[in-house]
Amino acid sequence: MQKHRPAIVAPGGSHQKAVTAAKYGAEEVYMGVPFTSLRMRSNKLGDFVKLKKTVDEVHNLGSKVFLTMNIFPRNVDIKIFEATVEKVAEMGADAIIFSDPGTFHVLKKYMPDTPLHLSTQTTTLNYSAVQFWYDIWVKRVVLARELHIDEIKEIKEKVPGMELEVFVHGAMCMTYSGRCLLWDYMGGRPGNKGECNHACRFKYKVWLEEERRPGKFFQLDQGEDGTNFIMSSRDLCTIDRLEEIIPYIDAMKIEGRSKSEFYVWGMVSAYKHVRDALIDGTPIDPEIKNLVNVIPHREYRDGFLFHNIKEFPDRENNDHAREPETTQIIEENQTSISDNNEEEIKSNIARNSSITKTCAGPLFARNYFGQVLSESIEINGEIYHKISPKEVIEPGMQLHYLTPNSYGLLTITKIINLQGKELEKGTCNTPNIYIKTDIELQGEELLYIHPNNEEKSE
Repeated sequence: MQKHRPAIVAPGGSHQKAVTAAKYGAEEVYMGVPFTSLRMRSNKLGDFVKLKKTVDEVHNLGSKVFLTMNIFPRNVDIKIFEATVEKVAEMGADAIIFSDPGTFHVLKKYMPDTPLHLSTQTTTLNYSAVQFWYDIWVKRVVLARELHIDEIKEIKEKVPGMELEVFVHGAMCMTYSGRCLLWDYMGGRPGNKGECNHACRFKYKVWLEEERRPGKFFQLDQGEDGTNFIMSSRDLCTIDRLEEIIPYIDAMKIEGRSKSEFYVWGMVSAYKHVRDALIDGTPIDPEIKNLVNVIPHREYRDGFLFHNIKEFPDRENNDHAREPETTQIIEENQTSISDNNEEEIKSNIARNSSITKTCAGPLFARNYFGQVLSESIEINGEIYHKISPKEVIEPGMQLHYLTPNSYGLLTITKIINLQGKELEKGTCNTPNIYIKTDIELQGEELLYIHPNNEEKSE
């Protein structure tokens, strides 16, 4: 009897990311369609020629392709949406992800035989809603991220014929299942039509005004990575609890179309490995599972799947609950804090706060060094592989690598340019360079270092 094995649905925000997802084992890859995707602003598949090429290559690698057309159009957008659907109908997609009920009829008109998947932006929260979509021939629902695992279990029991997809990893939107108007107000560009600028990740100055002291403002300050990022949520990570999720879902979705191929490679590798080990009863390799920590990320949380909403935001667990003294209120132009003890206050804030460099807010870690390409040249019997560095690389540098079937350490022994001239280093500003390493490369390896490379290398 075939075992129940939820598919891994990975992001393909560019041709290279989509191909990377398929090569590293994602059974399903989702990609944005020009003009109709909620990640349109960061979508690198900006024309239909490139989109078609990517769809075909992902199919050749054995993975399915889901095209995302999940904007919430206004009246003026409907004709553009319909014209886009006409073009997409020729792409050969395995499914279309949509949000707005008004677009349902357009999709059915031009693509009557293509399965439709309902986006998480529709905030489907109960089995009655799932039954409604099932009755009108929607094949899969990407459930709202607010749901608890017990609610998902009940939905599966009530509507067993509907495929259920759940986010298991990635950035969390601070709004209600992604329905955000923040950038409409701040920048004049509609996030619900694909132009989100991630304003919730910005750094803000926060001020308090006490009602009996009008016009007197107090600055709320919590150090480098604290309250300044009050709208930036933690990242979702469920890899330690997949065993509890797998029985009730049909697909495990990884967020991240705007992230790098390094992120896609690492997350697909980690989740696929742990999923298969749990289902097949084989050992979990901690090195591969730990890729979720190698990739730069904000502080992790397993989201609403295992926590009730009432637990947020005041207390999350005993390890991360914030004590009142971690936040200091510093009055504007306040004179009661002398120069002598200002540093002491800052030190106390840092010492008492649970916030770390992996907290909510911008990501600063840079540990991805580039992807080794299949293109190579031979000089004096030595093979060199082409690479476009993401960070500075130098001869003698030791980096980690992982392929779909192996991982380990390698050392860069020589760097040359296309003319064969030896280089002292390569940077993101030196394209068309080639590297030789102490192991034989096949191409497609992604090179990285652990956040604590010295510790992992010992």
